[in-house]
Amino acid sequence: MKFRVLLSNLKKQLDEVAGIAGTAPNKEDITQNILINVSENSLNLKATNYNIELKTIIPLDDVESDGEITVNANKLRDTLSNLDINSVVSITLDEDKNVLVISDGNTSFEIRTRSSIDFPSFELEDIEQEITIKQCLLKSIIDSSVFCVSNEDFRDYLKGIRFELNGQKLEIFTSDGHRMAILETQLSTQNASSGSFGAIITKKCAAQLSKILNDSGESEVVLKFTKNAVRTSCNNFSLASKLINCGYPNVRTVIPKSIDTIISIPRVTFNKLIQQVSVLSSKRVNGVSFSFGNGKVDLRSENSEHEVATASLALPDAQTPIEISLNGQYVRDVLNVIKTDNVLFCFSQPMLNVLIKSDASDNNELHASYIISKVVV
Repeated sequence: MKFRVLLSNLKKQLDEVAGIAGTAPNKEDITQNILINVSENSLNLKATNYNIELKTIIPLDDVESDGEITVNANKLRDTLSNLDINSVVSITLDEDKNVLVISDGNTSFEIRTRSSIDFPSFELEDIEQEITIKQCLLKSIIDSSVFCVSNEDFRDYLKGIRFELNGQKLEIFTSDGHRMAILETQLSTQNASSGSFGAIITKKCAAQLSKILNDSGESEVVLKFTKNAVRTSCNNFSLASKLINCGYPNVRTVIPKSIDTIISIPRVTFNKLIQQVSVLSSKRVNGVSFSFGNGKVDLRSENSEHEVATASLALPDAQTPIEISLNGQYVRDVLNVIKTDNVLFCFSQPMLNVLIKSDASDNNELHASYIISKVVV
């Protein structure tokens, strides 16, 4: 195997694939490596950690010989990151020494290789359901919900993004037990007779998918679901990932059936005030108390050393007295993904949580709302 490639044509795709390579405790596990295959004037890269697999194809103009080998992902990425991004790199497999030789004409590296025979691959399964969706919309869905996914190792259904399809209606749910994202959209290009379907994709899969999607184009991507996995291809990448196979509770019961009070709040200003007040909040729950009423909201935080931070913001809508304590970072996470100038804080009785959503003037095709449970500070 021997070929040359402009490093700028290779680096981004290599970085994405290398980021998937396994992190198993066994340093000799072959998933620490990237599978490199050169054939038909194309460079094919593949990495996996047994739960997720990412492949990419890079066209080549200068190939002397084909071949296939694996090499440590981190070593390959680190080696190439130290070379000039505009340089032409020569990559040669030395089968006698079992090394991959990388050179830009001035600097040369030899990295130990390993046969590709034992490199794992996802088994092909029958496709049970497909979801056709615009790339920019899918990326927005992921970026607007993945932050609510739990990082803990309990309750498997909290560790991913739940997709529920009913005809052309797509609903998405994420939660960590303390907050929840609820998103809804209509898929005009989806087959209206698709029926009902539900699946949970992992946080790792969602985060990687967001990286390879085009956030500005209108081109579509097809998510293909099997019994145990999801597959998709876009922008010269192919992604496959295991699903989280477990029951999913009826989270719709958490959504308030009626709203008693709605308060419109300037998003950027409110976000900044919460950031300032949170400096002295208890780090355990990051609690901030919000007291609405008399045309304003008062913010207050206090820590175990009885240090206090306060702030106020005039709000014409805030006439009804309402007091609630929330995790300040959770509120800021929501305010950071909403794009409208104003957000709506919606309250119902009993006061167990707050529902936050974009101002009604937002005419986006994706409708998102967020529920944050109150905390005791």
